[in-house]
Formats: sequence, C-alpha cells, structure tokens
Amino acid sequence: MHLTERLLQGLAATQGDPHAQSAVIAEFTLETRPEAVREHLAAALDAAAVLRWFEAGLLARVLEIEPADAQTRFAILKSFPFVECYGGKDHGPRNLHENTRLGWRKKIAAERPARFRELSLRAAACFADDPSPAGRIEWIYQRLVGDPEAAAGELEHLDWDWGGKAHPEDYYALAARLGELVFTGLVAGRARLWCQIVLAWARHLRGETAQLGAVARELIELAQATGDQPALADAYCLRGDVLKAQGQLEPARMAYTEFQSISRCLVKQNPGHAAWQRELGVAHSRVGDVLSAQGQLEPARAAYAEDLAISRRLADQDPGHAGWQRELGVALGKVGDVLLAQGRLEPARVVYAEALSIARRLVEQDPGHAGWQLELGVAHGKVGDVLLTQGNLEPACVAYAEALSIARLLAEQNPGHAAWQRELGVAHSRVGDVLLAQGQLEPARAAYAEDLAISRRLAERDPGNADWQWGRAVACVQNARSETEAGRITQARTLYEEALSILDRLGQVAPGFALWEQDRQGVAEELARFRAALLPGKPDSAA
Repeated sequence: MHLTERLLQGLAATQGDPHAQSAVIAEFTLETRPEAVREHLAAALDAAAVLRWFEAGLLARVLEIEPADAQTRFAILKSFPFVECYGGKDHGPRNLHENTRLGWRKKIAAERPARFRELSLRAAACFADDPSPAGRIEWIYQRLVGDPEAAAGELEHLDWDWGGKAHPEDYYALAARLGELVFTGLVAGRARLWCQIVLAWARHLRGETAQLGAVARELIELAQATGDQPALADAYCLRGDVLKAQGQLEPARMAYTEFQSISRCLVKQNPGHAAWQRELGVAHSRVGDVLSAQGQLEPARAAYAEDLAISRRLADQDPGHAGWQRELGVALGKVGDVLLAQGRLEPARVVYAEALSIARRLVEQDPGHAGWQLELGVAHGKVGDVLLTQGNLEPACVAYAEALSIARLLAEQNPGHAAWQRELGVAHSRVGDVLLAQGQLEPARAAYAEDLAISRRLAERDPGNADWQWGRAVACVQNARSETEAGRITQARTLYEEALSILDRLGQVAPGFALWEQDRQGVAEELARFRAALLPGKPDSAA
C-alpha cells in the first residue's frame, strides 16, 4: 500500500479523534525520513511526547544517549511541522503541538506501556532535585505515570504541603497538569484518585464549590474502593463544602462529622503526623461553620476553639512553616467572627488583631503571594467590622479601604476567579457601610451598586450556589436602603422585592440557615413598613 494511502486509512480509523489524528500524522512524518534514522527519530519523538518541553540535554538524559547524538536528533525534530518553539522563543527548548503530544503519549501507553513507564521515570529523575514549583509539578506528573502507586502517596504529601502555602497560580498549574493525566486516561487507582482530589480543590479555591456535587460523590466511592482513608477524609470534607454552599446544612454537618471521625482515627494512629493533625483542626472548623450558620454560636465557638488549639500548636512547633501560620490566622478569624456575633467586641478585636499581624508577616515574606494578600485583605475587613460596630468610623474607613485595595488588585489579576470577585463585592459593601454611617450618601450608593453588580453576576453564573444567592439578596437590601435615603422610591421597592424573592427561594431549597431566616424576616418587615409609608399619589423623585 502506498504511504499516502496508509495515511488516509489511518486518519479514517481515528474517527475524528484529534489526538489520534495527530499521532497518525506524526507517524507518517517519521516514515518520510530515511530508514537508517527512522528508529532513532521515533525514540526521540517518544521522549519529546513524554516531556512537556524538551531540548538536547533532556533528550540525552531521558533516552540515555550521548549529548552529540541528542543534539543531532534535536536538530531534526525542530524541523518537524508539529514541533513548536516553547514559550515562543526561537532559540531554546521546543515542545510538540498539544494534540500531537497527547496523541503520541496515548499511543506509547497503549502499544508499549513498559516503555512509557520507563521513559516517564527517567523524565521524573531529571526534575527530582528541582525544588521550584515548576520542577515539583513536572516531577510528580512523570512519577504518576512511571510509578503510580508510590506517586499517589507522593502527590498526597505534595497536596497537603502546597494546600497551605503554595501560590494559587502554582496550585492551579499543578491541577492543570494532573487534569491532563485524568482526561487522557493515563492514570488509575489511587493515582487517579489523588489527581482528582487536587483538581476538585483547585475548583473549590476558584469559588466553584456548589458545582462539585458529582465530583465529591465519585471521590468518596473511589476512596472507599481503594481503602485510602486520608483521601476519604478529604472527599467528605469536599462533600460537606458542596452541601453547605448549596445551603444544605444538615447533610453538610453529617459529611463534616464523617470527615472529623476519619481524621480523629488517623491522628490516633499517628499523633505526630502534622498534616493529619491539621486535617483534624480543619474538620473541627467545618463543623463550627455549620453550627454558626444554624445560629448555635456557643457550640460553634467551642468547635473553632478546638481548631485554634491545634493550629497554634502546629504554628508554635514550626514557626517557619508559612502554611501553619496561615492556618492559625484563619482559625483566629473564625473565633473572632463568633465573638463579634455575640457582641463581645474587645475579645473579637484582640483575636482579629493577631490574625492581621500574622497576615502582614506572611505578605512581608512573600509580597507576590496572592493567597497571603487575600488573607491580609480579609483580616483588614474583620478589623474594620469591629471598629465600625464600636463607632470608630475613621479607623474603620481606613481598614476597609485597605481590604478594598487588595480585593480589587486580585480581582483585576483574575476576572474569572469567582471567589476573588466575591471578596471584591464584600469589600465594596463594607466601604458602603462606613460611608453611609458618615453621612456620605452618594459615595455609599456607588459602593453598594458595585457590590450588587458583582453579586448579580456571580448568582447568575452559578444559580446553585446558595451563598452567591444570599450575597445578592444582601446587596439588594443595602442598595434599597441607600436608594430610600436618596428618595428613589421605585428603585428601592424593586430591590426590596428582589431580595425577598431570593430569600423566599432560599428558605425553600436551603432551610436551617439562621442568618438567612433572620434576613428574610427582617426584609419582609422592612418591605411592609416601606409600603405602608408610601402615601397614595406620593411622587417618586427618581421618576
């Protein structure tokens, strides 16, 4: 059969799969080369497909060949139409076109699995001593294919380590690389399980939690099937987060209780395992979140205190561990939230001040860390809450301005990051509160309008996220009050009615949230008073 006929036949057999089609074209390109060099070039293509990017030195190490031979093969590969300049630089590494790389990887894995694992382990060794985030990502990516069972435990450790202190963009890059392994079907068992755990937490960090119900259920099933208890704990934590984001408090509490029970057992097995201690602290905190949402403030405070005790112990044991310091700041913030809700302003101020101090130190250590910046903005906002409640308007304004500046910077860096967009909305709302308290009506209205615009976008983007819906309702009420102050009666009434409609729906689909029920009752009473105050024929100043 003529070479062209074989190409057409091979393309027809791919049934439109772009990866398989690209692999067929790459194989055809090899067959156009002299037979004497074809085998060596095929091996070089194998190595190039295993690697995300390559140059002569990497080819030499992965193929275990002499540098001069690697340089020759590299020079020929560069002439192939599916080889690109890595990073857009003419002089430097190259990479295979994505469809070609993925198609050739799947081809090796299917036809020569032992060879695929061998090359992947050699590639992993090239990055084993590289401590940079990019090096760690490349190392674990290759290990998961080369030695999946051992690599599952290594990814578990990396996830715990990075989950507390990695730059968000590095964690997202890790998730993207692992997602490729999952979606191309090149990992199974515990390796696939831990890849999917990282993928899920990356989406959670972006604010996509309410959309992860099916993912959480699958992770629980996979963890149970593999007998991986740490993974099962993670899966139940995610399940609880999903249910809480959907407004299902009692099912969320049950999931968190499972998370708590598994974590206790793990800590009992190995009391010195810091990551499992941390997981137990997180489990206490999550239970506290549900209790707080249900209005059970004292039990919530007790649960948060358990988390705080663990967090402080870990932070004291290893003061240089940024992740433990960050967790301590988060734990302090939650204790402060309950104290503030209980009206215990001075104790709340003290714990918020400590959390702010921790956040400042972390940002000073690494100003470019978006996660630390986020925590600093949150801490400023909480300090502002106490100051505003105490009537200290000027200091509150300063604190809220700091929080808004940070939130705006993060949101501008990543407009698609829902969680950061929500923080920006909250920051605008807080600024509106203090401006209104200062009698600055028009600036307050503008701040509230910014929050409402963000809240509406988030609620429309993710209708199943009850938190986003509640945020929209709160923003409607704040805007209604400021519109009333401005004499814009029609707009105010419309906003009150929108808020009440949202809260009515939340009460039906997500019962048990004490704060939401209080909001619903309060808004209903406000709307009733508002309507009663309107005299027949009273002109609307905004008409």
